[in-house]
Amino acid sequence: MGFRRFKGMEYITSRNNRTIIEAAKLKDRKYRELTGLYCFEGRKLFEEALTSGTPIVKVFARENYSETVKNLLDRTDASIYTVTESVYAKLTEDKAPDGIFAVAKIPTEPACIKGSCFILSEVRDPGNIGTCIRSARAFGIDTLILHSCADIYNPKVIRSTMGAFFRQNMLICEDIISTIDTLTNMGYRVLPTTLSDNSLSLSNTKINQKTVFIVGNEGHGISQQVTEHCKTSVIIPMQGDTESLNASVAASVLMWEISKCKI
Repeated sequence: MGFRRFKGMEYITSRNNRTIIEAAKLKDRKYRELTGLYCFEGRKLFEEALTSGTPIVKVFARENYSETVKNLLDRTDASIYTVTESVYAKLTEDKAPDGIFAVAKIPTEPACIKGSCFILSEVRDPGNIGTCIRSARAFGIDTLILHSCADIYNPKVIRSTMGAFFRQNMLICEDIISTIDTLTNMGYRVLPTTLSDNSLSLSNTKINQKTVFIVGNEGHGISQQVTEHCKTSVIIPMQGDTESLNASVAASVLMWEISKCKI
């Protein structure tokens, strides 16, 4: 079986243990969708998840974290395992792992639109998505809407949010045109960030808490269908010969502009 009981926890010594195999599979999107579970690692992320009430179901810790694990027993109902260095190596993707790997439930209740909103459309790089989530939390964006983006439950996304993942309200939308119409009917003004015949400079755009910007794909930007549907778009003025900004940088600039309306 590859495990034994250890002071109220299971001590796993085999890389072929079924529990380990299933946890490692959660790095694959298809398996996350099949099981309704996702994984993340790192003590900071784990502490943030506990504090935010994230439903954690399993925790795996390296042997040198046994004392830390004991202290966690009173803070979570999750099944807790200590594992050997070799077993933990099968779970981790970090180059310098700090020894805690957790499995949590994917929420089944969909998020709702509330407060200030921001849209990411077809942003596929996990690092960019994670940075955008972190910026959204930092700049007080109440609802981050994601359309055809990288999976937010990708461990790389979660790691790059630095804990903001567990606190940020996020809505996954399948039909961006329908979502734009819903926002418009709720009194929001939706502005894609792209160059078009009807583009406004950000410095000349009236922004308030009902302004919703859309940032698109790192390579091809925002679709023509979305641009035409919104009628008006916005560009971030830049100096020199720079053609564009990284998606997460552009999003952070725009989120900061929205945040100034709250100050």
